[in-house]
Order: sequence, then structure tokens, then C-alpha cells
Amino acid sequence: MEFPYKPRLYQLETLRRIRSGLKNRYICLNAATGFGKTPVILSALLPLIDRGYIILWAVRTGNETDRPIEELKVINERTRSRVFGLSYRGKRDMCLLAKEKFPEGVEHSEVSYLCKRMMKKCPYYNKYLANFRSMLPLYISKSPLTYTEIFDLSRRLGICPYYAQRGLLRFADVIALSYNYIINPFYEWSIKSIIPFNKAILVIDEAHNLQNIEINSDHITLGTVNRSKLEAKEYGRKDLLRSLEYIEERMLEIYKSLRKDEDKEYDPETLLPESSDIFLDELLSLGEYVRRRKLEEGKRPRSSTYHLARFFELAIKVKGIKGIAFIAERENSNLRLNIWDMRSSEVLSARWSLFKRCIFCSGTLEPIEAFADIIGIDSYMKISVPNFYSREKVKVYLLKGVSTRGETLSEEMVRRYTRSIVSFLKIVKSNSAIFTASYRVQEELLKGGLEELVMNMGYKVFKEEKSMSGQKSKRTLEEFKKTADEGKAVLIAPMGGRFAEGADFPGKELQAIFLVGIPFEKPSVKVKLYIKYYSELYGSKGREYAYIIPALKRAAQALGRAIRGPNDSAVLILGDERYRKYMRFLPEYIKEWYVDINYGMIEKIDVPWICKPV
Repeated sequence: MEFPYKPRLYQLETLRRIRSGLKNRYICLNAATGFGKTPVILSALLPLIDRGYIILWAVRTGNETDRPIEELKVINERTRSRVFGLSYRGKRDMCLLAKEKFPEGVEHSEVSYLCKRMMKKCPYYNKYLANFRSMLPLYISKSPLTYTEIFDLSRRLGICPYYAQRGLLRFADVIALSYNYIINPFYEWSIKSIIPFNKAILVIDEAHNLQNIEINSDHITLGTVNRSKLEAKEYGRKDLLRSLEYIEERMLEIYKSLRKDEDKEYDPETLLPESSDIFLDELLSLGEYVRRRKLEEGKRPRSSTYHLARFFELAIKVKGIKGIAFIAERENSNLRLNIWDMRSSEVLSARWSLFKRCIFCSGTLEPIEAFADIIGIDSYMKISVPNFYSREKVKVYLLKGVSTRGETLSEEMVRRYTRSIVSFLKIVKSNSAIFTASYRVQEELLKGGLEELVMNMGYKVFKEEKSMSGQKSKRTLEEFKKTADEGKAVLIAPMGGRFAEGADFPGKELQAIFLVGIPFEKPSVKVKLYIKYYSELYGSKGREYAYIIPALKRAAQALGRAIRGPNDSAVLILGDERYRKYMRFLPEYIKEWYVDINYGMIEKIDVPWICKPV
């Protein structure tokens, strides 16, 4: 199959290496943002369809499933091919009945419960059973289908979109779906019952995220217990109140033993009353009753007693498993109890052998040897695409004399950072982001007057807040992007947050980035346990794998927000002198092009889009 675009630097070479490398079970591909990984990998794999293979393209979240399918449409059009593919989403996105009954939205567990209870009466499911086969040509005759296209067509036909997409699976050559359907046995049945994994070529996109999977994780808060007490009263189970109060009292004891933002380990069995098995059975029974009653009353079928019972059942089940920890965290006026699954290689290593071949790709996969250890593969082909950006368009500076080292920033360090940022903004005169090592560092800079100084320069300030809702963050991002032509907006957000990893800023939407510090995790009990666990697995490399590399990947992801293609221009500031020590963990273009500069000399930096006077 021919490549659908005029090839850019290294694309054809990489395509050929992928094809020849498929004799290996695993391929690890590292290519910086803007390389065009999706069309290169698809073009390399599509010829295998004629040999009876299927391409499964796994992405981190359901919102990202349309990207490979949109690319497949272009490939079909430009190469005159007729490869059918679809983006696959869960019931939460695809259930028409849930959207009608609960337009405000529902959680996955709620819509699954609704489907289970109402399936036989659901008009959309019944019409799917009766008419889908005859209506199949209306789907198949079209080009590859995104989630929205499947949903809209099914709605017009009065057919259940979720089961329509399941019906289409057996006709699809390319299927884009979230990680959950690949790595979580709880969800895999939805796909595996139709698609034979041993005939599938699996592509894991943004594979650096695999270290953060948490298969057996869950959490509750004091609010969960309080709502459970209210349900017990409302639904006539006051006999459960004493046991619920016992759990609440034990949680309050933990809460009082912690300072703000502090954490500690806890034993879930010490929180439960005697005869906990009987109590949890009764609690679960009440939760099931509450969900059923609420659904009958036209309300969302959710229950805190149900969640509470399931949480403790899981906690007792996984207690004692190496790599699963129980962490209590004090968050403002609340207590959060976590079941935290730290395992990745143990959980994932058994998954990859289910597939014919696996390709892991990302712009921040390096060091690949560490990545391979963490996800549990030991024999693989490594492909690292060389730096393809333009040195004239991308300028990188490492700032000396500043660091966020320590628990707090001194007044002098706050002054140095704010002075440097102000000088930076005066020079770049474009939309910029100040990505901080943490919310704590962000708050210290704001208390030091950063926001007022930036606003006095004529910039509009947008901030990511710790408790920001999804809707508010979306609005903030949209408003920031609208200022691209003016170039007078500043985004202040932590590395590892919504804006520093999950957002795209093409062209002039974001051209200048200042990293304030290195986003190392706070040395909490949770982090210490993580380092200890990884050290037991990987010896002397444990701290590097658990603590250092994840922080540098967050920094690299943040820097990548300003470079979404090979022709983009950007000015990047590594605002912490410690970056020099960890330079080997950063992308090639950073290692090759960074220039040391003192924090007080920022006015000397080069800005690609500003012409210097002759």
C-alpha cells in the first residue's frame, strides 16, 4: 500500500522498518510529536488485512478513538482502498435510553445497570434485534465510521448504537478502542467474544501511560459513608446504621491523625465491624435495592451503600497481594481511602502474548529499555526516530540559578522565578504557558504576585485549578485558544495536569513554554511505597523507574504542547538547573539543542518569530 501523503523526513524509512520488524512479536516506536505516527503505522500494517489479520488500535481514553479512524478515511480516499474501520465506545457514550432518561449524564456503572435491567423492554435494543441485519448495508456502505457517525445513524434508525457497533465489529478491519478493552479482563469480553485476539495486530498509542494503569484500584471518602447512612435511614435499614457509624468513627480517627495533604497506610479490615462478611452482604443487598428503586422512580440508579460494599469486598480480596497498597489521604476537610494497585509489568506481561503482534508507540517512550521492563516485555525491536524538528524554529534554554528543590520556595527563589517569567513574556510576545512542578509551586508563585505582574503586561491569565470540573477546564481551554491571533494570553498550570498533557495547541495557540521546576512527586508515604515496590522488582533501577523517569516524562509531555508538527516554532525554557543532571531522560531535540543561560539573562534568548534588528 502506498503512503497517502508526501512523505516527510524519516517517515518511509520508519514504515519499512515496521514492516520488516513484524517478525518480532513486539516493536517499541519512539517518535516525537508531529512525526505522523498514525499514518505511518497504519500504512505499514494495512497490507496484513489481506492475510486475515485485524488491527486493534488502543488509546488511553474513549475521546481519542476517532483519530486513527479519521486517518483511515484519508488513506482510503487517497489510495482508493475500501478498508472498513470503526471507533468503539462504551455504553456510557452509546446508550440512547440512558441519554433520554438522564440527559445530565450517568456513570459507567449506572448505564450498565440500566441496560441490564431494561434490556428486554428497551425499544432501541429490540429494534436492533429485529432490523439490524437488514439495515447493515446502511452502515457498511459508508467509509470508516467514527463514534459520532455510528451514534447519529443509529439514532436516526431507532437502533441501539452500542449493539450496532458490536454488530459491526465482525466486519471491521481496523478497530480503535480504549486501553480498558485490551488490558482489563473485566471489559475484554466485549471485544474478545467477537474478535480473535490471536489474529489481531495490537497498536498501543501513547504507550508511556501504561505505567499508570490501576486495574484493581478504587476509593471512598467520608462522604461515601455519610451518604450510605442516609440511604440506610431512607430505605428502612436502620439496623445497618451502627456498623456504618463504626466505619465512620474509624475513618475520623485516621482523618484526625493526618495533617492537610498528608497520607498514611491503613488496614481495611480494622475499619469493619465484627461479622464483616454478614454486614457486607446486607450492605450490598441494600445497595442493589436502592439502585432498583431509584431506577423505578426515574432517578439515576446509583447507591453509596452499593459502592461502599464493593469497595470493602475488593479490599479484603486483594489484601496481601504484593504491589497493592491501602493509602489514606487527608484532602482539606475530607478523608479519601484508596485501594492502590501499583503493578504494571505483572498485570500487563500476560496480556501481550494474547495478540499476534504488538506495537507500542509514543513521543516519550525513551528510555525504551526502562519502558520494556515496566510493561513486562523482554524481547523487542526498538525504533527511535531521529530529531526531525528545525533548529532555527525550536529554541531550548536551560535556566541556571533557579530550582524548586525543597518543600517550599524561598522568597528569593519566588522573586527569581517571577522576574524570569516576566522577562520571558516581554521577549516572546505570544501565547505562552507557565507549567509548574506542582500545584504547591503554582500557588507560591501566585502568592508572590505572578498573576498581577503578568496582567499588568497586558496578558490575559488562564489558570488550572486543583478542583476544576471537566466542563470548566474545557471552557478555560477554549477561551485561551481563542486568543491565538492576539498572542496575549498566559496559561498557568501544573505539569501532569489536564492542560500540560491532554491538550493540543496547534500553530499560534501556544508557542512559548516556561517549565518552573521538575515535577517530582511529593515524598509522601504513597510515593515511598511505590519506590520501595519498584526497588524490590528492579533493584538499583527501582527509584529511577518509579520516581525519576515519570517526572521527566511529565516535563517532556508539557514541552510537547508547543510543538505539534515539524514546522511549528517554539521557545522552551527548562526552569530548573537540575534538568542538566537528568538530561538523558529528555527527548533528543532537548538534549541536542539546549543552551545554558543564567536566570537574569533571559532577554538574550532568540525568538524565531521575532526578527532581530540588523
